[in-house]
Amino acid sequence: MTTADEPRSTGTEYPWHDALATITPEARSRAAVRGSRAGLVTRSLANIADLVVVALIVAGGYAAVAATTFLLHPRSFRFPAPASSTLLVVGLCVLAAYFAVTWAVARGTYGDRLLGLRVCDDRGAPLGWGRCAARALLCTIFPIGLLWVLVSGENRSVQDVLLRTSVTYD
Repeated sequence: MTTADEPRSTGTEYPWHDALATITPEARSRAAVRGSRAGLVTRSLANIADLVVVALIVAGGYAAVAATTFLLHPRSFRFPAPASSTLLVVGLCVLAAYFAVTWAVARGTYGDRLLGLRVCDDRGAPLGWGRCAARALLCTIFPIGLLWVLVSGENRSVQDVLLRTSVTYD
């Protein structure tokens, strides 16, 4: 018998038991996509975001070099004017290092995380440092290899095929 002070039992003392029944269709479709390989558009958008990040890193490095030069020689200071080939080589090196480190540590770059992607091996496991470095070099030197996704029935780039890696939805 219940007293007036006790709440009446509605038969659902544990509402979280029915939580699975309240999952929306959108959440179910997202769960169905998880683990499938990403296509060209999603991967290209992630790469564009990563290029912006790398450009900001290179610009920050340029600002640091200019500030250091100013602090060391304030009277004869002039902004550094590196050759475009130097900027290209520095940018490609930063891009390769950025790819390798973020794939090894976080399983994806900022662009990958922004679009819900993850870089893994062909079984879905994280990549080791060696494979991350090799993939980063291939992606930096041969970016056109991404277009193989259009031909591949498995949505894999040339880099993915050579190194047995995948870019999947997380």
